[in-house]
Amino acid sequence: MADFVDSEASESDSEIEDELEPHERKKLKKIKAVSDSEDEEEDDEDKIREELKDLIDDAPIEDEESDADSDASDRNAKRKKSDDDDDELDDRLEDEDYELIEENLGVKVERKRFKRLKRITDEESDTEERDENLNREVIADQLFVNSDEEDERKSERSHRKNEPERYDEEMSEESDADDFIVDDYGNSISEKKRKRRPVFTDALLQEGQDIFGVDFDYDEFDKYDEDEYEDESADEDEYEEDDRGEKHTKKSQRKKVQKKSIFDIYEPSELKRGHFTDMDNIIRKTDIPERMQLRDVPIPSVPEGSNELEDEAEWIFKQAFSKPPISKVQSDNYGRKQSTAIAKVKKALDFIRNQHLEVPFIAFYRKEYVQPDLKIKDLWKVYKYDAKWCILQSRKRGMVQLFERIREHQLDKLDKLPEDATLPEMRLIKDDDIDRLKVVQTPEELKDVHDHFLLYCAPDIESLKAIEHQKRREQRKKDREIHVRERKEDIQREIKEIKSLDEEPSEEDEEKLRALQEELEALQVDGNEMIVDVDEDNNEKGEEAIKVSRDTGPYARCRKAGICGFAKLFGLTPEQFAENLRDSYQRHEVDQELSDPFELAKNYITTHFTTVDEVLDAAKFVVARQIAREPLLRKSVREIFYERAKISVRPTKKGMKEIDEFHACYTNKYLKNKPVRDLTGDEFLKLKIAEQDKLLTLTISERFEGNTTNSFLDEIKQLYYRDEFAQHVQNWNKLRSECVELALTKMVIPDLRKELDSILLAESKEFVMEACSRKIFNWIKTAPYDVGDNFDENDYEWETSKGIRVLGLAYVPDHSQAAFCAIINHDGDVTDYLRLPHILKRKQTNNNNEKALKEADLDTLAEFIRNKKPHVIAIGGESREAQNLQVDLRELIQQIMDEDKFPEINVEIVDNDFAKIFSNSKKGEVEFREYPPLLRQAVSIARRLRDPLVEFSQLCSPDEEILCLRYHTLQDHLSKEDLADAIYTEFINRTNEVGVDINLAVQNPLTVNLVQFICGLGPRKGQALIKILKQTNQRLENRTQLVTSCHMGPKVFINCSGFIKIDTNSLGDSTETYVEVLDGSRVHPETYEWARKMAVDALEYDDDGANPAGALEEILEAPERLKDLDLDAFAVELEKQGFGNKGITLYDIREELESRYRDKRIPYEPPTNEELFDMLTKESAETFYVGKMLSATVTGITHRKPSSDQLDGANPARNDETGMWQCPFCVKNDFPELSDVWEHFDAQECPGTAVGVKLRLDNGLFGFIHIKNLSDKHVKNPEERVQPGMPIHVRIIKIYAEKFNVDCTSKSSDLADKNNQWRPPKDDFYDQDTEDNDMKKEVESKKVKARQQYTKRVIVHPAFHNISYAESVKLLKSMDQGEVVVRPSSKATDHLTVTWKVADEVFQHIDVREVGKENTFSLGTSLFIGTEEFEDLDEIIARHINPMAGYARDLITFKYYRDGLCGVRDKAEELLKDEKKKNSNKIHYFLSASKSYPGKFMISYLPRNSCRHEYVSVTPDGFKFRQQMFDNINALMKWFKEHFKDPLPVQTPGSTPRGGSSARSSYATPGLSVHNEAIQRVAQNLPSHMFNSLAQATNTPHYPHANTPYTPSGQTPFIMMTPHTSQTPRYGQLTPTQQGQFLRPGAPVSRGPPTYRASPFNSGASPRVMMPPAQTTPSRRHSAAQDDDDEWDKAQSAWGSSRGKASTPRGDSVGRTTPRGSGSRHDDFVRKTPQYELERPSSRSSVRSSGGRSIRSTPRTNSSPHSMVLGDDSTPLYDET
Repeated sequence: MADFVDSEASESDSEIEDELEPHERKKLKKIKAVSDSEDEEEDDEDKIREELKDLIDDAPIEDEESDADSDASDRNAKRKKSDDDDDELDDRLEDEDYELIEENLGVKVERKRFKRLKRITDEESDTEERDENLNREVIADQLFVNSDEEDERKSERSHRKNEPERYDEEMSEESDADDFIVDDYGNSISEKKRKRRPVFTDALLQEGQDIFGVDFDYDEFDKYDEDEYEDESADEDEYEEDDRGEKHTKKSQRKKVQKKSIFDIYEPSELKRGHFTDMDNIIRKTDIPERMQLRDVPIPSVPEGSNELEDEAEWIFKQAFSKPPISKVQSDNYGRKQSTAIAKVKKALDFIRNQHLEVPFIAFYRKEYVQPDLKIKDLWKVYKYDAKWCILQSRKRGMVQLFERIREHQLDKLDKLPEDATLPEMRLIKDDDIDRLKVVQTPEELKDVHDHFLLYCAPDIESLKAIEHQKRREQRKKDREIHVRERKEDIQREIKEIKSLDEEPSEEDEEKLRALQEELEALQVDGNEMIVDVDEDNNEKGEEAIKVSRDTGPYARCRKAGICGFAKLFGLTPEQFAENLRDSYQRHEVDQELSDPFELAKNYITTHFTTVDEVLDAAKFVVARQIAREPLLRKSVREIFYERAKISVRPTKKGMKEIDEFHACYTNKYLKNKPVRDLTGDEFLKLKIAEQDKLLTLTISERFEGNTTNSFLDEIKQLYYRDEFAQHVQNWNKLRSECVELALTKMVIPDLRKELDSILLAESKEFVMEACSRKIFNWIKTAPYDVGDNFDENDYEWETSKGIRVLGLAYVPDHSQAAFCAIINHDGDVTDYLRLPHILKRKQTNNNNEKALKEADLDTLAEFIRNKKPHVIAIGGESREAQNLQVDLRELIQQIMDEDKFPEINVEIVDNDFAKIFSNSKKGEVEFREYPPLLRQAVSIARRLRDPLVEFSQLCSPDEEILCLRYHTLQDHLSKEDLADAIYTEFINRTNEVGVDINLAVQNPLTVNLVQFICGLGPRKGQALIKILKQTNQRLENRTQLVTSCHMGPKVFINCSGFIKIDTNSLGDSTETYVEVLDGSRVHPETYEWARKMAVDALEYDDDGANPAGALEEILEAPERLKDLDLDAFAVELEKQGFGNKGITLYDIREELESRYRDKRIPYEPPTNEELFDMLTKESAETFYVGKMLSATVTGITHRKPSSDQLDGANPARNDETGMWQCPFCVKNDFPELSDVWEHFDAQECPGTAVGVKLRLDNGLFGFIHIKNLSDKHVKNPEERVQPGMPIHVRIIKIYAEKFNVDCTSKSSDLADKNNQWRPPKDDFYDQDTEDNDMKKEVESKKVKARQQYTKRVIVHPAFHNISYAESVKLLKSMDQGEVVVRPSSKATDHLTVTWKVADEVFQHIDVREVGKENTFSLGTSLFIGTEEFEDLDEIIARHINPMAGYARDLITFKYYRDGLCGVRDKAEELLKDEKKKNSNKIHYFLSASKSYPGKFMISYLPRNSCRHEYVSVTPDGFKFRQQMFDNINALMKWFKEHFKDPLPVQTPGSTPRGGSSARSSYATPGLSVHNEAIQRVAQNLPSHMFNSLAQATNTPHYPHANTPYTPSGQTPFIMMTPHTSQTPRYGQLTPTQQGQFLRPGAPVSRGPPTYRASPFNSGASPRVMMPPAQTTPSRRHSAAQDDDDEWDKAQSAWGSSRGKASTPRGDSVGRTTPRGSGSRHDDFVRKTPQYELERPSSRSSVRSSGGRSIRSTPRTNSSPHSMVLGDDSTPLYDET
C-alpha cells in the first residue's frame, strides 16, 4: 500500500511542479533530492539527522516512558530538510514572534512554513496502512450510511489553477499545534491533512480521493482488473537537471504493485446503494431527468412527421380511460373522459417523449394543454401506459421484421423449385398477416398472432435459422481469410522496407525482421487451420441452437403425415369459422364434402396412423389446433369469456377449520358461480392468498352462458354445422362438433382462464396499491402545525417567523419504563431532552408515594417548559393513557400561564406509528446513536408535528425503510418495487407542490431527502447538486447558478428550476449578485418576463422608463393591485405572439405574486373521535366492528340505586321456606326480620338493582353488558352467572368511539348467531347448501373417528395386539377358525375387545370390562363380560371363547352346512328350491353362518311352498334355538325336526337381515328413552307401580355408545317399547325395524289369540318367554308372572291403540328393559338398565342361571344393526324374548 501511494505521488509530481512558483519549485526539488538520497543510502541516516538538528522540530510531544511513542518520535525526526539559510531563519520564528512583528508593523505578515515530504519506508508502511484503513472506514460510513450529512469537501482543482498559492495559504494558516495532536497510532493529524491533497479537476474525483485515501481516476475504472502497471514516463524522465545544471539519477524502474480500486475494496451492493457505480455516474451527467433514465422502458423520441403520437394517444385513451376493468375496482374513473381528452393525452405524450418534461412540470406549468381533462394522477397514468405502449410497439416491430424475413425465405424456396415440381405444403406470409399484426392492440392479441405464426411457420423458422447460420459462418470465414491475407501483405511490406535500407541494419531491426519472418511463416502454415477451427466451433454452436427450436410435437407429426390435407376437407377454414363467431351468424356456409369421412380417412393411413379411427382423431386434433390458434377466434372468445366468466370457491379440509368468522375469506368461503364482474376491491387477492395457503380451491368455470342459451359451446357448434340430413353429412357434423368442443375446452378456455386469473389478480393488487397511496397522501398532505394567534410576534422569545419549537413526549404503557420528552427548534434539531420515569402514574391515587413521584415529574416538566418555551406539545398516541397525559399537561400549562403569564400552549395527541419505525431505523440509529429508542420516538413525534412531509421523508433512503409502515393489510403481497414507486410518486407530488429550499437543504440535513423528489432530479442528481454546493462552499443565490455553477443541463434545469425555492429575503445585503425576487416563488424562469410585465402594468408604469425589478418588489408589497389586471386580454395577446394559450399560467403567476410559495397543504386538524379511537386502540374498521366476537374479563357488576320514592314504595318479600326477608332491589335474601330490610335501606347499604356487567376487553377498552343481554334466560342477579375476574366471550353490539366504550352481548344465541345477525354478511353467491352438506359430513366423520380411536395398552399376552378393528379382522382372516385376538377398545380405557373367528369372513367382537386397574394402560384385576367375572384373559379364552368356537365348529362340519350361503336368505331360498325340484318329497334344510349376526347360524328349510329361516345361537353352554338349549348338534337337529311345525313366535319378515361382516357387542342393557306423551297414553291403562317403574326408566342415564347386552343363552333381540318395565313380552310384541319403524306383528300360526306371560324363572332356571300353553312345560313357568298377565294385556292394548295399526317410525327414542331376576327384584332391574341411541338399537338379554355355572353373556357385533335389531328384512329370534 505504501509503495502504491509512493508511486501515485511520484506520478503527480510533475503536475504539482507546474502549479508552483519558481522559488517554490526549487525548494521542492531539494526536498526530492534529500528523499531520493535517503532511499538509495540508508546508511547515511545519522548524517542526515545531524544536518536537520537545527531545523524546527515540531514533532508531537511524546512520553519518554512509552516505547511506541519514542518510535514514533524517531520516525518524525527524519522528515524535514531546509531549503536555504533564509528559509531556515524564517522557520525558526515562533508564532509569538510573528504576532510581535505584526503589532509593530501594523500589517499582516505571511507566515512561511517548513514544507515536509514524509518519506515512505517499509518500516512506516504498516502504520500508514492502518491510518488509511481507519480513514476509509470513517469516511465510508459517512458515505454509505449518511452520505447527505458528510462534511464539506475541498474546492475543485480548477479553482486552484486560478489561485496557485491558495494551497500554501491554507497550509500557512494552520497552527503548529496540529503537529502536536496525534491519532491513536501516534501520527500527526496535520500530516494526514497534507497527505491527501486535492489533485483532480472533478469534484467527484476529488471526493473519491478523500473517501478512499488513494489517488484514482474514474477513467481508469475500466482497467481495475489489471494486476500490474508501469509508469509510462519512466524511460523519458531518466535524468533530471536542477537549477545548477547537475544531473541527478532518478529511479529508472518502478516496483510493480497490484492496483486496487473502489470496486476491489467495497462490495457491489454497497457501491450501488451509495450510487457510485459507472451507471450512476452516467445518469448524473446525462441531461435527461433521472427518473426517465431509470424507467424500465427507455423513452424514445418520436420522429417528425410520424403519426405514432396520435396512435398512442388513442390507444392510451381507450386502454386507460375508456376500457373498464373486469372486476368492480376503481370503475368510477372509467367512462368519464370525453373524446376531447385524446388531444390532451397526445400533448402530454409530446411533452414526455419529445421534450423530456416530467409529470409534475406538466401538471404545474403546462396546465393549459392538459386541464381540465387530465389531472396529475391521470398524467402519471399516461406516463405508465406510455411504457406499456413502447413495449408493445417494440415487440410488434420485431415480429414484423420476423414476418418479412420468413416471407423472403418462403419466396426464395419457391424460386428454387423446378417449374414442373409440386408446390410444398406451406402457408405463405401475406400482406394481410402483416397488417393484422400492425393493428394489434394488447399483449394478449400479440401473443395470439405469434402463436398462430408459430403453428404454420415453424418449419420455415427452422430452415431460416439454418440458412442464416450458414451465411454467418461463411461471412466469418471470408472475413478471416481477408484478415490473414492483409496481415501477410503488411508483413511482407515491412520486411521489404527493412531490407531496402541502405545502411547496415541495427540490432533492433534484425530482431524485428526475425520476428516478422516467424509470424509470416506461422500465417503460411496455420492460417488455414485457424479458419477451419473457427468454422467448426461456430458450426457446433449453430447446430446446438437449431436443436432447441426444432419443429416437434403432435401437430408437427400430423402435418408431416399429411393430415393437414384431410383437415382442409372439413368445410370451413379457421378464418371463416372465426368470422362466423365474431358476427354470431353463419357468414360463411360450410362447404360440404360429398364423401363420407370414414372413407376419406382410409386415404391418409400411414405408418404413424394405421387405422381409420387414428386418422380421424389426428384430423380432429389438427382442426381443433388450427381453430384454437386463430387470433380472431381467440379475441372474440376472450371478450365473451371475460364478460361472462364465473368463479366458484370451496374450502379444503384445512380451510374448513381455519376459516372462521375472523378470517378475511369468511364471507367468500363457499361461492357458487359468482360472476367475475361482481368481484370488488381486494376480494380476489384475498382468495388467491387463501388458495396459496391451501385453505381454498378457486376455480373459474369453463362453461359460460351464450347469447340465447345457457351454453356458449352449443351455440358456436351451430356455426360449424351443415343443415342436411344425409348420413355422411351427419357424420361430418359430428366430427366438426367434436373439433369445436376440443378446441374450446382443451385449448382456448384453459389459456383464457390463466389470463383472466392474472388480470383479476393485477386489478386487485392495483386496488391495494391505490389504498396505500391514499394512506401516505393523507399523512403528508398536512401542513406544518400552525400555532395561530396564541403568541405575540413582537416578542422575540415567542416569534414564529422562522418556525416553531415543539416538545414531543413518548412513552410505553409499561409504568416501570420511563417516558422521554425532547424539544426541537425551528430547524428540527434537538436542543434538549428530559427523562420522566413517573409521569404515567395516577394523580388521583391513595398511594401517597406514587402521588409524590407523579407530582415531582410534573414539576420537573413544568420547569423544563418554562426554560425551553415550546410553542406546542405533542404526545405520542400509544394508548388511552395519552388522554390522561393530555389532561395533566393542559392543567400544567394552565398553572404556568397563571403563574408566569405564559401564552397558551396547545397539547396535541399525535400518531406514533411512524415514530416507532423511525426509532428502530438505520437513519434514526445513525442520527441519534446515543439516544434510547423511546427518546428517538419523542424526537420523531415532535418533528412530525413540525412538518409531516419532511419527517416522513427521513425514511426515503436507499434502504427504503419507508415501506416498513403499514399502509394496508395486504401490502406484503405487492411487489416491493411497485409499492415503492407508488409511495414515492406521492412524495414527488407533494414535494413539488410545496417546493424545496435548496440552501436550507445544504445547511440542514433534515430536509436533504426532499431534494431527490424535485422534478427532473432524483437520488443521484440531487445528491450531486448538494455536494457541489457543499464543496464550493457557496449558497445558491439565484436559479441561474444551477446552470452556471452547478453545471445543470437545459432539460433538467427546465424541469426543476420552478420547484427550487430560494429565500431571497435571507440573502439581503450579503451578496453582490443581483437578487431575483421571483426565484423565491413558484413562477418558472421561462415566465419571468410575463410576471414583470404584469407588475409594471399593475403599477401603471410606462414601458419605456419602468424598472421591472423595482416594480416586482413594489407589487409584492401591494399585491392587491394585481386584481385590476385583465389577464384574459393579456393571454390573448400572448397567443397572438405565438406563445400559445397561457391563460391559466397568468392566473397562477398572479396568485403566486400575491403570496409567494404559499403552502397549499391542508392545515393541521386535531384527530376526530373516530381517528383518536383507532389511534389509541391500534384498531381499524377491519379489525374492530359491530358484531365481532372477542374475549373479555368481567370487572364488576353495575347497579342502579333506587330513588327515595322507590324506597318508600318498596315491598320486601319473605321466603316461606327459609323464613328470611329479601331486598326487592339488590335481591339480598338473608334478613331475619323485616326491620333489617328497612335498616338496610336507611344505611344506604343497598347498591340497587343490578343493570349489567362491566367488562375490560383485551385491547384495553371497557365494555358493558346489559342484564337483558347477559343470557337468553331471564337473569335477575348477574352474580349468579358471572363473577369479577371471569373471562367470557361476548359480541360487540355498539361502539362509542368518543367514550372508548362498547356495548356487548353474551347471549348464547348471539354468540352462536345461527341467523347471521352479527357475523359479517355472507356473499350474495354464497353456497349455503354445500356448506351444510360439508358440515354434516364433517360431523359424521368425527363420530366415526371418535368410535375408531383407542388408547394403546401395555398388556403382555400372546393374543393381545395394539391394533384397530380393521387390522384385527385382517389378521384373523389368515388364522384358523376359533382363533382369538384381544385388542384395545374404542369405548373407553377400561374396556377391551375380544375378537374371534366364527367362520370364514365372520368375526364376533366381545366387549370386556375391566375393574381394579392400576393405571390407564394396565390390565384390570377383574374382567367382566356382562355380569360374569373372569380373572384374566386366559380364563376368558378358555371358559368363554373356546366353548363357543367348538360348538360353531360342530355346525360348520355338519353335513347340511353350506359355506357359500353366508346367512343370506335369497341364496338359501334359491338353493332350497333347486333341491326341492330334485326331490319334492323331502323337506330340505341347510345351515349357514350369518355374516349379519356373527355368532348365529341360520337354518333355512322349505316345509311346503315358502321358505322359512330361523337362527341358532352359539353360546358357551351350547346351542340355543327357540328358547331351548341343546348340548350337541344331534339333539338340536332332532328337536328341530320334531317341532318345526309348531307356530312361530312372531311373523317372519320376508327379507334377509343385512349388515356388515362383523358386529360389535355391548353388555350394557339398553335403557328407556320414552317421550312424555307416550308415557301419558300408556299410563291411562297401567297400574301405579308399573307407571312408576316406567317413569324411573325414562330417567335412567343415557349412554350414547352403549352396546347390546348378552345372556348365557345367546343374543336377544329387544322390543322397542316395553309397556311393563318389569316384564318381558312374549311373542306378538312389536319388533323394531332397521329403518326405525315398528312392525305390527301378525297372529301366531295357530291363529289363536296370543298369550302374554312373564318368563318364569327362579334361582336355577333361566328366564324365557314360554311357548303357548300347549307347547310350554309347566315346570318352566313362573307363577309370579301369572298375576301380571291381565295388566300386561291392558298395557299392550293401550300401547297398540295409541300407536294405531300403522307402523311406528323410529324417530323417537323408545326404551326397553330386560328382567334379570324374580319379580321382587323388579326395581333393581330398572335401575340397572342403561339407555341407547335411536340409531344404535341392540338386543335384550335374558339371564340364565343353571346349577353352579356363572351367569354369562355372548357379545354382539359391530357392523350389523348391532346383532339384535331386525329391520324390514330381518328375522326375529324365536327362541329369545
